[in-house]
Amino acid sequence: MKISRPKIYEQIANRLIEQIENGVLKEGERLPSIQKLAKDYGVSNASVREALNALRIIGLVEIKHGYGTFVKQKTPQLFDFISQALTPKRVKEILELREVVELSTAQFTAERRTDAMLTEMELALEDMAQAMRMDKSGEEADLRFHLAIAKASDNELLYELLHNISDLIQQTMKGTRHIYLYNRQKTMERLLEEHVAILTAIQQQNGAMAKHQMARHLAEVRQTLVEHYIMD
Repeated sequence: MKISRPKIYEQIANRLIEQIENGVLKEGERLPSIQKLAKDYGVSNASVREALNALRIIGLVEIKHGYGTFVKQKTPQLFDFISQALTPKRVKEILELREVVELSTAQFTAERRTDAMLTEMELALEDMAQAMRMDKSGEEADLRFHLAIAKASDNELLYELLHNISDLIQQTMKGTRHIYLYNRQKTMERLLEEHVAILTAIQQQNGAMAKHQMARHLAEVRQTLVEHYIMD
C-alpha cells in the first residue's frame, strides 16, 4: 500500500486548524498576512495560499481581498442544510443505494465497456486531478466518473437510477471531500487513488476486481462520513 506524505500546504493547514480548534485563533480574528505566515513557517507564499484556500473550501476561514483572511467559524460546515434535502437519514439511504447498485455496475462495465466509454472515464479522472491541483474539491468530476461507469454498463435502467439522484450524490461527494480536507488522517490524493484503482480494473476488463475496488471505495466513503457525521 502506498503511503503518501502530507504536502507542505496540508501541514500548514493542519497547524492552522489546530490553532482554530484550540481557540488560539478565535472566530472573527484576522490571520497574519501570507508573507508573515510564510516567514514563520519557513515556506513559500504559494504554499500558504494553498493552505488558506483549503480552509476556505471547508468554511473555516473567509478571505476578504484587500483586507486579509479571517476565522469564520471553529468547526467546518461539511454539509449544506439550507435546502433540507440532505438529512442524516437521507445520507445513509444514498450510501446504501450506491453500495447496492454501483458494485454490480462496476463489474458489468468492466465486462462490457468500449474504448470510447473508457475515454469518458479517463477524462473525468483527469478533471478530478486538475481540480485538486487548483485547490478545488472536484465533486463534479467525481460524479461524472461514476455516471460514466453506469453509462458504460450497457444497462439504461442502472444509469437512469443513478442519474435521477445525481444531485444528492454530488452533495454527499462534496461533504466527503470537505471532510478529507479537514481530517488530518486523510488526503485528497488517497481519494483519487481509489478512483484510479477502479478505472484500472475496468481498463483490464477484470469484473471481479472492479467490483472489489468499488466496494473498497464506497466503504471508505461510508467510514469517513460515519466518523464525522451522525448516521444513526
